[in-house]
Amino acid sequence: MSEIKAIIVDDEQHCIDALQTMLQKKCPEVTVLAGVNSVQDAKQIIDDLRPDLVFLDVEMPHQNGFELLKLYDKVHFDVIFTTAYEQYALKAIKFNALDYLLKPFSVQELQEALRKFHERRLNKQDNSTAPLEVFLQNMKTLQQTNKKIALPTINGLVFMPVQNIVRCESTGNYTKIFFTDKKQLLVSKPLKEFEELLTDVDFFRIHNSHLINLQQMESYIQGEGGFALMSDGTQVEVSRRRKADFLKKAMQF
Repeated sequence: MSEIKAIIVDDEQHCIDALQTMLQKKCPEVTVLAGVNSVQDAKQIIDDLRPDLVFLDVEMPHQNGFELLKLYDKVHFDVIFTTAYEQYALKAIKFNALDYLLKPFSVQELQEALRKFHERRLNKQDNSTAPLEVFLQNMKTLQQTNKKIALPTINGLVFMPVQNIVRCESTGNYTKIFFTDKKQLLVSKPLKEFEELLTDVDFFRIHNSHLINLQQMESYIQGEGGFALMSDGTQVEVSRRRKADFLKKAMQF
């Protein structure tokens, strides 16, 4: 394996020391150039040393790991996130197929993350869009007033305002997305991942196969489970077991 130049960013020095020791003993292909405790120091070190890989702690005082990535328009390094918080932003990390290590992690988990890194580096094409860049776009835009989502396709990315999505429908391991302009887009991600990413922005999974934008719902038709009448004229079935939670959420609008 070729040498990997890496830096470790973590506000806890003992975590830096432990990871560095693990890498030295079990992953000799990795050369740790530096270990830093803050986003400010990390930015300077990354710009000076240009590492191949950054082990990046998610939760740090003052500025978290994502704040570091937002400082870059184009990321020239790969990232393996490290975190002790299983809930914290992992839905966005998983959605974009990025690597993360949940503290405390084993040697085997570290080696598996590095194996995936090597695989990505071997398969990387100059004209491909890195998952990390998709992730950054989604992290940035989902926090803005006019929220957009970056949807990966075989030709690159499609950037769509979230409010323009009427609903998402499961088709096996794929999801079909329906827009207000009647266009459709098939994305190679299961519906569960869209549910995890969009629930915080007024989407609700009303059925095993359907995730709807509550902002695009015009009315609810009573029934055993009932139906949501959407702005594009479609009637989407509400499952009986999701009905109570759905109506509770819908009443907040």
